[in-house]
Amino acid sequence: MKKLKAVCSVLVLTLTVISCSGGSDDPVTPPVTPPTGGGGGSTVTNPTYTSNIKAIIDGNCISCHGPGGENSAVPLQTYAQVSAKAAEIKVRIEKPAGDPLVMPKGGKLSQTNIDLINKWIANGMPN
Repeated sequence: MKKLKAVCSVLVLTLTVISCSGGSDDPVTPPVTPPTGGGGGSTVTNPTYTSNIKAIIDGNCISCHGPGGENSAVPLQTYAQVSAKAAEIKVRIEKPAGDPLVMPKGGKLSQTNIDLINKWIANGMPN
């Protein structure tokens, strides 16, 4: 069973890398800092998908992970889709700029947005 899980994990990661490595020259959408109720994203103590994370995903991921996007097979349009991929999102957004696996493709989120997503995941991904 463990071997099957490992093989499936490698397959999913490989498919994600392949589908996100297309040759688009489109620049990355500038990082979006969602409303925080005052101050920068780092002041949010309890980020939620609806109040904070959705704006980051919509501004940086939907062009590839939405309808008609080059990676629409891995959609990130709903809370259920984003929360199901949270572990993979965490790994990919923390890659250094220039790494072929960094997301969003061709750039990097601001550290504020990375911290906000990580805090959301650590807090149990509240909707």
